[in-house]
Amino acid sequence: MKKFISAFLIATVILSALSLSACDDHHQQESDISAPESITESSVDESSQESQEESQVSEVSKTAISSEQIAQMSSELSNHYNIPQFESDNPLIDATAVTKGKTITLVTDNLNLSYTKLVVDQFKIAAESAGFPKIIVSKTDGTDTSINEALNNAVNDKSDIIVMFGNINKDTVSSNIEYAQANGIEVISAGCVGVNQNDHFADYTMPVDYQLIGKSLAQWIIVKTNGNANVLAVNCTDSILSNTIAGGFKNEFDEYIAGATGYCTGINASSIEIGNGLSDKIKQAIQTDTNLNYIVVFDENMIGDTVTAVSQSGKKIPIISTGGSDNAFDAAKNADIEMLIAQSFEWTAYGMVDYAMRILAKTDLPKEQYVPFRILTAERIIDEINNFGGLSGNFNLICFGSYFEYGYDYLWHS
Repeated sequence: MKKFISAFLIATVILSALSLSACDDHHQQESDISAPESITESSVDESSQESQEESQVSEVSKTAISSEQIAQMSSELSNHYNIPQFESDNPLIDATAVTKGKTITLVTDNLNLSYTKLVVDQFKIAAESAGFPKIIVSKTDGTDTSINEALNNAVNDKSDIIVMFGNINKDTVSSNIEYAQANGIEVISAGCVGVNQNDHFADYTMPVDYQLIGKSLAQWIIVKTNGNANVLAVNCTDSILSNTIAGGFKNEFDEYIAGATGYCTGINASSIEIGNGLSDKIKQAIQTDTNLNYIVVFDENMIGDTVTAVSQSGKKIPIISTGGSDNAFDAAKNADIEMLIAQSFEWTAYGMVDYAMRILAKTDLPKEQYVPFRILTAERIIDEINNFGGLSGNFNLICFGSYFEYGYDYLWHS
């Protein structure tokens, strides 16, 4: 069994993402929130105010983003405006032969979450299409107890492979992961960290470029503000995926905006604060900083609190977010948020099944499992609904199509 990275190292990576050093981290109480400072530290002669000012001007002129760079970002964003086409460099695989007599178990973070439910439903459809005779979906409720029980049940059910999807802290269930591995079961981590970010304790981590979502969120703001971005970033500290996306945002923002023509203020909150004080914390930050011109949300579960905070503040600050649930789609469709970088739960599910089969077949694994995202606005969603005959029930089908289903069917059964 392969152990890619130690618990210590992965914890260091996560803590680094949590710090959101591109943004001033606001862990303090609401009354302690202060106006943000520039996110770049300049090397200046503190003995001379004049020298300091000259140095700052020089730094701005040196690092301010150019019109050519903004145009390039706009072009990159446009690549994600339309329905994605199926792309895969993965070779054909005899799914019927690989899945014969095999049992696959899906262990999720919490079946009570709307996005997780959507992924689960599609995972079962994809696994059936691939030919798995036995598909087990564990009933989890977000607690370590339920996840540990699911891992033990996978051993008792003689599962051949386990897919752990979503925000599961592998540290807290490591003993049961190792118990499954000791019984010859391969363990995959999916839906939380990005390419070249192997999740510890798992044998394999499905490589999806979630950092690109964060990069695109930053690019959208930079383009819309012409590089003059004063941003409030809302991050969920105990969501691994939120931290991964935040890392991608930080890298892009640091490179083009930090210390030159804008800044980013960070609100880091745990999931327990959602619907329980988070909107007040965001509203206080908005009232404290009158220069904010964008809010970015890295966890779709925090969209509602953010929309509420902006509404109650009386300000008109555009909000952008990422997400894949019906609630996230509705927020974009109703223009509660300016833009949504949507993730396809169907495509994600099919990608997990494909990746699991390639592990079982002992074939070469892709460096990146293609699971695209799409940039959606209210106008774009309405256009797609009209193109779909006016029906608006399944946003995922409307906005991502079904090409990928035929694509995977070709890979698996040709």
